[in-house]
Amino acid sequence: MNSKEQTENSGEQQAGFMRNKRFWRHLRVEQHLLNHDLAVTLAHVRMLGATGIIDSDTASTVLSGLSQIEQELSAGNSFLKEQHTDIHSALEERLRELIGDLSATLRIARSKHDQVATDIRLWLRAALLDIFALILELRGQLVVLAERDLEIVMPGYTHMQPARPILLAHWWLANESRFASDCGRLTDLYRRLNVLPLGAAAGTDKPIDRAQVCAELGFDDLIDNSLYAISDRDYLVEFGSFASLVGVHIAQIADDLLLWATQEFGFVKLRNALLLGSQSAPKKSGQVALELMRSRPAGIAGRLVEFIAILKAVPIGYCQDLQECLPAAFDIVDNIKLLLELSAAVVPAVELNALRMREMASADLTNSGAAMDFLVDCGIPIDRASKVVEQLLNYCKQRNKNLCDLELNEWQQFCPAFDEEIYQHVTIEESVGSPSYPGSTLLDQIGSELDRAKGRLEQDKNSLSSPEATRKKQAGLNV
Repeated sequence: MNSKEQTENSGEQQAGFMRNKRFWRHLRVEQHLLNHDLAVTLAHVRMLGATGIIDSDTASTVLSGLSQIEQELSAGNSFLKEQHTDIHSALEERLRELIGDLSATLRIARSKHDQVATDIRLWLRAALLDIFALILELRGQLVVLAERDLEIVMPGYTHMQPARPILLAHWWLANESRFASDCGRLTDLYRRLNVLPLGAAAGTDKPIDRAQVCAELGFDDLIDNSLYAISDRDYLVEFGSFASLVGVHIAQIADDLLLWATQEFGFVKLRNALLLGSQSAPKKSGQVALELMRSRPAGIAGRLVEFIAILKAVPIGYCQDLQECLPAAFDIVDNIKLLLELSAAVVPAVELNALRMREMASADLTNSGAAMDFLVDCGIPIDRASKVVEQLLNYCKQRNKNLCDLELNEWQQFCPAFDEEIYQHVTIEESVGSPSYPGSTLLDQIGSELDRAKGRLEQDKNSLSSPEATRKKQAGLNV
């Protein structure tokens, strides 16, 4: 084969590579990891200089070139081009343009596989801190609403049937508790995520100092098994599970509010800015914000299944399959941030109809349990008491009455044990005030619950704003 034929053949191979590259390369993935890869590279070169693996002049020259690339990235000029095979070759090529052959220093005592694993952990760590802050904002909104609505009575529901009246603050705090648990799950995930794979798979006889890189990048510990270091993506499954639960909690809030906003309930309505009008029925408005909050989490749960399906067939060690998880991870981060931001805007914009809530709390005979408790306290066997109350409820339904509307002789025709004291037990105030145990709807208990919610929220805010948390975030972002 002559030189002309060789050149043509090489050109055809390159063209074929460029055409087929789209099947395995995710440009979006690498764009997300640019800053993090540069942060890892800077830390690695500093370590090479500090340990004497490269001389100080070489380290200074390479770091100077990397600093210039950092400035270019900050100005919006990416070194990653379409012709590059991956982020590492792109960075080395740009560095070669700046400092020449010393750019090859980047290859010393380093594995691309554990560098990618480190990049991903840095990216997700920063994303988790952002998500944590958004959850805290939403929890703060819920605490404020609970404090505002401490005296608003609403019907409680079991199997979507009216039960004892509760205070609306109790409902707000129930949702805050869910998101507080989500923060706990995120904290546990962060602890397992924040360990350094870089250097574990380097396969070098150089005296590298992984502890120095670990400290500079803000990791808490080192991964000491090279196979585990390059192949572990369990944290993506944990992240998908965590995000799915956050999505479920958001969807459940939206579902309740959508139900309460119907004409049949009439408990709440949204401000016009959050509604979408109907062209065919001008008086009908679509609750699009709430419907988005309810529907979008389904996609997050689907991404979790995608992670598991990809990882279940991957052998221990690096495989290209591991890269296929990343577009889904970016999608989850985008969607969970959207949902949290939307929730923090929608929830405070809900306008309440407190009178309607109170009316429904009494109109649905939710005090029947109090009437039954009264009879039991009078010594009536529980089965007999249950039957008496059931007869009373049927009597009220037939006459369109509430329990508190009955005359004493009407009570006594079902059981002589009833006396004037029964009226103190079938008021709304009695229903929401009688249980006096932790977790009940008693106003004093909800006040205590509110204080606890404020305390744990403040504690979580302090952990997010701590110097250590800030340093860890900056280690992966502000290169």
